[in-house]
Amino acid sequence: MVEGLYLAPLRTLESRGIARVAALVDPDPARTAALARHFPSARTFARPAEALAQTPDLTIVASPPGFHMEHSVAALAAGSHVLCEKPMAIRLDDAERMVTAARVAGRVLAVGMTRRLYPSLVEARALLARGALGEGLRFVYRQGQVYGWPVSSDSAFRRATAGGGVLVDLGSHVLDFLGALFGRAIVAGYADDGQTDGVEANCRIEVAYPRAAGVVQLSWNQPLVTGLHILGSAGELRLDPTRIDGLWWRPHGGAWEHVLSAATWPSDLRPHPREGTPRSHHDCIYYQLVRVLRAMVHGEPVPVGGDDALDVVRTIDECYRRATPLPLPWLAPGEQAQSDARHWKGRRWLAA
Repeated sequence: MVEGLYLAPLRTLESRGIARVAALVDPDPARTAALARHFPSARTFARPAEALAQTPDLTIVASPPGFHMEHSVAALAAGSHVLCEKPMAIRLDDAERMVTAARVAGRVLAVGMTRRLYPSLVEARALLARGALGEGLRFVYRQGQVYGWPVSSDSAFRRATAGGGVLVDLGSHVLDFLGALFGRAIVAGYADDGQTDGVEANCRIEVAYPRAAGVVQLSWNQPLVTGLHILGSAGELRLDPTRIDGLWWRPHGGAWEHVLSAATWPSDLRPHPREGTPRSHHDCIYYQLVRVLRAMVHGEPVPVGGDDALDVVRTIDECYRRATPLPLPWLAPGEQAQSDARHWKGRRWLAA
């Protein structure tokens, strides 16, 4: 996570004199040594407690999700503010404990939902706010690709250590994005293809919000036509979350209009900062870091705080509570029956 996503934004913060990377923590010294080449003033540690003894102003928790609660709570207890990578936690009670720990410590708890910084989200919210799409909103949100994130163990594919698969991974972003548009979710139905002790590679969610209802389809092994399509009584909107700064919309009977957003975010910590528009995912991570630092310095809101991220964890928890086997239309009826019998939720019922 740090090598792939945070390295460049953190180096930019250092080069601009906004912040300094003080410590790097990993049980594998080869990994901290590789990062230390980019941050020569940072000390390296094998355990979080050793680094937290240095009382850092901000701790970025980028460890595997099963450790997020433990590491975040420890950092908050040490007096550090926290930016925790998504998913916030793999269990609902862990997420609730994180929110409580931040409140008790009086520290910022931010969660790395970088899509909140997408300019396209700002434009979509503006269109909805002015009623451009009308009423009776329905949506379909699909995102899928063949899993390609670098891994050093199989922990991401075991339910005991990862909490879940594509729903936890892509679903954290997708459900937060929809929540930012429509409000709090109510899960109407959920199905996935997780089997025995493994995690799901495909899932389908039926979900309702105060102003909209629709379907979410996610995949780790199918290159779906990714995008969000919202249809209302007065118009429709299409948005590709992989292209962060624009969307297409049209009133019914009208021509499609491409809207390129000029939404801006603060780029430094001055009271009257320079502002800029992110044009890439790495840009969004930089602006997210600046906004977390501004929350620490100026008391401004973070893009996604603990309570917002807790709503996403609650929705994911409700999905798993409702889980049923996902129909796989390419299987023969007998094979589908065997697949259903191996579904992780059914195996738990049998064990109980």
